[in-house]
Amino acid sequence: MTNGLNLEINQLSKHFGQKEVLKQLDLTIPSGQFVAVVGKSGCGKSTLLRLLAGLEQQSGGEILQDGQKYSEAKNVRVMFQEDRLLPWLSVLENVGVGTELAKGWQVLANRSLQQVGLIDRANEWPSVLSGGQKQRVSLARALSANPKLLLLDEPLGALDALTRLEMQSLIEDLWLSKKYTTILVTHDVSEAIALADRIIVIEDGKVTVDLEVPLPRPRIRSNETFIQLEELLLKRLLGQNIEQEKIHQYATSLNDVFI
Repeated sequence: MTNGLNLEINQLSKHFGQKEVLKQLDLTIPSGQFVAVVGKSGCGKSTLLRLLAGLEQQSGGEILQDGQKYSEAKNVRVMFQEDRLLPWLSVLENVGVGTELAKGWQVLANRSLQQVGLIDRANEWPSVLSGGQKQRVSLARALSANPKLLLLDEPLGALDALTRLEMQSLIEDLWLSKKYTTILVTHDVSEAIALADRIIVIEDGKVTVDLEVPLPRPRIRSNETFIQLEELLLKRLLGQNIEQEKIHQYATSLNDVFI
């Protein structure tokens, strides 16, 4: 069972003035899948996320949510790189932003704080929290509305290495328990392999690599397959002549090992 929604993206394009950022992009994401989107800065990955969140309007194409066109993003929550907490609200009230009009929002907010391990900080101000704790509050806020689509826009980029690993583990655990459709934009190929069912590479506004990750969970970063996949993807992102077929052939050859 999944709590996610199906996404179908057809011929999606986005222009900013004369600059074409997304170029007739096609992508289908089934309910409950965890997808990581990687690519160089300016390739269009964050623009894609903003379109899915309803924060931008596409220049062409369509986005279908469970087979239906939508003019506004429903059942969607976004977690950004910045925590974007409101300093004049308590931690609990920050989690409740966006759901404060719902009946029993405090119950939902407290439940989300419990999930991210910060229930004991509910009545404190954001200013007394560490960077990692603030991102946990941001994640709790995204989860409090029980989203069917969770969009993560490089949410861990500003954290130190140890806190980042802890947050990755938390995000994976929560996704495994809820199975909402999740899309993570990241520059960190290791993070993408560790968390995602599937990795999408966007180059020059188009999907150039679409790879299912053949590794079982939990992912072991010292695993030879993990290391090889990371190396191949990094070479591709750095402009080396690593064809999509080679990456797919390597991943496909591993499927029998892990079935």
